[in-house]
Amino acid sequence: MAYMRKIHRRSIAIFIIFTSLITGCQPGVTSINTLENQVPTLKPSNSPPLESTLTLAPDPVEESSTSTLTATASPPEQQKISYHITASLNYDGKLVEINQQIWLEELLEGVQEMALVVETNRYNGGFELKSIEVDDSLVENYSLVGNQLRFELPDTASGSGNAVIHLSYNIQLPEIPPPSEMFKPQPYGFTDRQVNLVDWYPFVPPLNEQKEWVVHQPPYFGESLVYPTADYEINLSISGNDVPLTVAASSPAWRTENTYSFSMLSARTFAISISPVYAVLEGNASGVKVRAYAFPGYETQNAVVLQNAIEAVTLYSELFGNLPHESVSIVQADFLDGMEFDGLYFLSKGFYDLYDGSVKGYLSLITVHEMAHQWWFGVVGNDQAMEPWLDEGLSTFAELQYIEGYYPDLVDWWWIYRVNIYEPEGWVNLSIYDYPSYLAYRNAVYLRGAAYIYEFRELMGTAEFNTGMKRYFTDNFRQIVNEEDFFGAFPNYSEDLFSEINSKYFITTP
Repeated sequence: MAYMRKIHRRSIAIFIIFTSLITGCQPGVTSINTLENQVPTLKPSNSPPLESTLTLAPDPVEESSTSTLTATASPPEQQKISYHITASLNYDGKLVEINQQIWLEELLEGVQEMALVVETNRYNGGFELKSIEVDDSLVENYSLVGNQLRFELPDTASGSGNAVIHLSYNIQLPEIPPPSEMFKPQPYGFTDRQVNLVDWYPFVPPLNEQKEWVVHQPPYFGESLVYPTADYEINLSISGNDVPLTVAASSPAWRTENTYSFSMLSARTFAISISPVYAVLEGNASGVKVRAYAFPGYETQNAVVLQNAIEAVTLYSELFGNLPHESVSIVQADFLDGMEFDGLYFLSKGFYDLYDGSVKGYLSLITVHEMAHQWWFGVVGNDQAMEPWLDEGLSTFAELQYIEGYYPDLVDWWWIYRVNIYEPEGWVNLSIYDYPSYLAYRNAVYLRGAAYIYEFRELMGTAEFNTGMKRYFTDNFRQIVNEEDFFGAFPNYSEDLFSEINSKYFITTP
């Protein structure tokens, strides 16, 4: 999310794009039923899309005079967290007034202190807390430091495990800063072309076995947030805009005048991106509506993004399992980064600018990388701080699976362009805090992570590997996994058989 010498000869703009971004989220295919036994050869994406699958969608919002909401997935048997959010955005002032209820079921038994992650509090003047109530009782004593809001729970909540938390607060959106070699790109906030609401509401972190809240220190690079799944019901009203707006989100909206209502079950995050200038294309793949949002002047690139994304959904659905989404939104980012959220991901504007008309570039590769995160982050979650290879290594390897499936003649090119030219080093299975730099983290987690999974597949056998990945997806549906869960999905795995490649990539033997 060791640079070759020729990159150092490029301009500083391209240098920033590459250092920030090379990490990271259809009809007519053939041989799709043989995926468990071999890598398929599929229809390449330079074929013209079919009219029935690719349509211009100027306003992909359902107009409705009712408040009926649609669900996008079946919840787990014991859904424990749900968010009910009513938000009012002043588009001109970039201020959002929010009332939020958090329903917790069978979660808090034996827990004395509540912790909420409040990412917006990390921005100067970005979060104003008005009040907290737990089961209709006002909370007067609390701690709000960094991205953590903590307060004691009443005995009734600790005893029953259930509680309803009501929060009233404002968030002041920050301006997204220009590219910097010192700091990671910032998805949250606004530019003159878009407003991005990501990690914008306080959320409940997971509890570990010791009943401790899992909240990690914000990193200099990489991702550190760990998200349990939750149900979402969100009503967003927008005022203060003098031009029509297009709203992209993690799920489709029902719209009544200037209010957008969203519903999503068993999701990790809910992201929204708003713009007065988005052009939108949409298509369908494996029961999922894919929408691609781009700025004016990028019509060609947006069509390519949509086509690559449709192909990726088709392939990954066969390789891993069906995605429990009604839709996925892909948004051109007005910042130099690619970033995944559940049901929505961003692609750097830099990738669109560098597009050369072929699949041999980061626009296509990161499109399918970030789409893979819908499986390896969204459906199967992990601790992104402590075991980042479980989502980033798998998603980078999914790029190779895409190339194998649609462009088998480019497999050698992918290894050279994406991995080998950087001569990556480092242990795959460290935490983000154990790497000395961003490049060391990227080379080990993304690049060597993909190389490890490739060698793992070669030793396991493709048929057994594909079967195991489907099992991994199904058995850990909407859960938070660790490496033990990954290896446990392969009955033929043994430390003795895999000791040679494990010792090559892992600092400790899995």
